[in-house]
Amino acid sequence: MFQKSNKGQVTKRNYYLLSIMILMFIGLIIRFIYVQLMEGPTLSVSANEQYYYEEDINNINFKLLDRNDNNLFESTLKYYVVIDPLTFYTLNEEAAFISMKNVSYILRSFNRDYDISLLQYEIENGNKQYEIDKECYEKLKNIEDVRGMYVYEYTEYKKYNDWNIKNILASGVKYSDNSKLKDEGTLEREIYEYIKNNKKEQLKLEKDVSGNIIKKVFSDIKGNNNVVTTLDYNIQKKVEEILKSKNYEEYGQIGAVLMESTTGNILSMAQKNDSLSNVNIGIPSGNGFLLGSTFKTILYEAAIENQLIGRDEKFYLKKIFPKSIEKLGSYNMEQAYIASSNDTFAQIGWKVGMDRIYELSNRLGLFNKTLNLQDEKSGTIEGYKVENNLDIITNTSIGQTVRTTPLAALSIPNTVVNGGKYIKPKIINKIISEEGKILKKYESESIEVFSESTANIIKEGMIGVVNDELGTGSNAKIDNIEIGGKTGTTEYLNGDKKCSDGWFAGFFKYDNKYYSMVIYLPQVEEKGGSSQIACSVFKDIVESLIHSDIMKLN
Repeated sequence: MFQKSNKGQVTKRNYYLLSIMILMFIGLIIRFIYVQLMEGPTLSVSANEQYYYEEDINNINFKLLDRNDNNLFESTLKYYVVIDPLTFYTLNEEAAFISMKNVSYILRSFNRDYDISLLQYEIENGNKQYEIDKECYEKLKNIEDVRGMYVYEYTEYKKYNDWNIKNILASGVKYSDNSKLKDEGTLEREIYEYIKNNKKEQLKLEKDVSGNIIKKVFSDIKGNNNVVTTLDYNIQKKVEEILKSKNYEEYGQIGAVLMESTTGNILSMAQKNDSLSNVNIGIPSGNGFLLGSTFKTILYEAAIENQLIGRDEKFYLKKIFPKSIEKLGSYNMEQAYIASSNDTFAQIGWKVGMDRIYELSNRLGLFNKTLNLQDEKSGTIEGYKVENNLDIITNTSIGQTVRTTPLAALSIPNTVVNGGKYIKPKIINKIISEEGKILKKYESESIEVFSESTANIIKEGMIGVVNDELGTGSNAKIDNIEIGGKTGTTEYLNGDKKCSDGWFAGFFKYDNKYYSMVIYLPQVEEKGGSSQIACSVFKDIVESLIHSDIMKLN
């Protein structure tokens, strides 16, 4: 009886111990799985760090390319040397002593503060990096018997947090709050979603247990995506050079947008001062800038297209704007357009009516975002919904209530040279993978706005603005180049100073192709016509592009 009871207790104890061992075994398995799945990558990296050096070789994880596959970001090639103190001072053999001294001498000769002998007392601080020049880089690169020292090249792209168009496109965060992404649906956010998982290119140097570098490889970036714009790097640089030239040094800001007329491809979108908000997309403003007499183009189109006024119909001055300078006592529509007669266009506006004015302006894209950029403004007509207000119609007829952006105003000359077809400007051509596969293609959008016959009449008038003796745009004239456009001026007080904004929205033909361009100068102190300055900027840009043959290269 006693033996049977004792035997039962032993059996229970064995089962108990077996159960504990099984539970411990299961726990070990769970721990093993956890380490493999959760901590494995971290431990793997930690282990690999003992046998690899890794360095980023540039500061941007994607390419922003122009239409010719040139990177829009300018770059500087920098050179670095890295010293691993632990390896340098503990694993080098006696035979490398002279070379180690040579490394120290080369660095001290380049910069007296580069005293690597101090690193032997700072081993716990890890690797130390020094920026050097190309000559120093070449000298150190040829020293191959020293362990714990390597050199590499680094491409630093000049990407800034300013208002240059390339930086706007490349930034996925808001300028107003860089802790927040730009809104869903904006062009920049769409770009960001394509590139957010990109990896920076790295140089990986494999070393053996003795610290010798035995292999150099570049990281695989095949999963990266890149952006191809419609911009042209060389054209953009030329335009920026003109805007920043001595001819215009007294003006704080100038905006210029240039587009290929038949495709809608924006070739350049530049401004003089990128530290200031981008005027080409209408900032700083609520709804863009007052368009001034450039808007008369749309009234002219509406009157012709709707057959409201005969081409030879005469308008006699009614002294609607007593301070306006009038060149003639009476005008037909073409003369009034060329001479920019405020009195005549007020009368034309009365006949056209606000609804037709608004409808045509809207179809030309003046009241919508063109590129759908985060900070881009939408235009408007101030007081449009006030019915039967003669003052509003009168002032709208000369562009004094009409707001839009220089970018949107491209449609004014561009629709004319395209025979009445509005082609929406675009700045992104496609998104591609690193291998060149097209992930998204951005197509041109177009609609018929008015007839080709109307377009031809307006085109004659725009050419007259530049070439006719009555014209207000003679400063844009270039011999043997077809140029047309419309000037615009808005006057106002800025504090106690009388200022004006100047516009010239025009086109030019070169090498059998049409291009459209808008120039905008804000806050010009009243020393002369701001629109005349805009015409001069237009002319200088066209001459510079033509004489450099940049346009022929594409």
